[in-house]
Amino acid sequence: MTEAEQIRFRFLCEQENTDAVPEGDSIGTYGEKRLHRILKRFVDGGGADFEVPIGRYIADVREGERITEIQTGSFYPLLPKLRQYLEQTECSVTVVYPIFADRLLLRIDPDTGEVLRKRHYRHDGRIEDVLPQIYWLRELLPSPRVTVRVLLLGVEEHRYSERVRYRRAGAYEAELFPKELLGEVFLRTAEDYRHFLPQEIDSFDAAFYAKVGGMKPRAANAALKVFCSMGLLRREKVGKKFVYQKQKLS
Repeated sequence: MTEAEQIRFRFLCEQENTDAVPEGDSIGTYGEKRLHRILKRFVDGGGADFEVPIGRYIADVREGERITEIQTGSFYPLLPKLRQYLEQTECSVTVVYPIFADRLLLRIDPDTGEVLRKRHYRHDGRIEDVLPQIYWLRELLPSPRVTVRVLLLGVEEHRYSERVRYRRAGAYEAELFPKELLGEVFLRTAEDYRHFLPQEIDSFDAAFYAKVGGMKPRAANAALKVFCSMGLLRREKVGKKFVYQKQKLS
């Protein structure tokens, strides 16, 4: 990540956060939200086409022989789409996934615009948060034609509620305002994923991995299945539990 990229991302955020999206916007109108639009503009190298039909799917961005999919939610729906891109084209595919690493939550009175409460979540999201999503694409990975690009973002979330209810849980409307690019990681090769493994030991169980990785058990198990499918780990049953052994790639 370069300083120029950070400046460009900040500019796109400021532009999108202050300007209304013009009617008939050439970027496309598939129910996009603010973050999705910003990321599409950010990954455009200058000659990209947006919302490009490929078979029975619509690619978010295509620039020559490169396809980019912006995925702000689960990767589960992506598998058939990516499989078709890889089978029916010669394109490489990049999946862009944003993680909110720094989030400022503002509770706002919808009538007066007064900020009722602020809460700052520093280090809210981490790179490891992408692993449970990659689980859904594990049959395609690793591949020189598939890259997962993780963007760490700073965002503001505005929640609107009545003044008398702001201290209690309840229904509210919310808006997300991306602010800055804090970092990025490209995951392409098996070695890129090796960095997610504990460095100091060669074998461990799922509970240990979840603890050292600060992950919930379900997320940790999904990540371990990804590593096994890539050949980074071998799973063996020892007594009543499974133990994962690091493997050297040929």
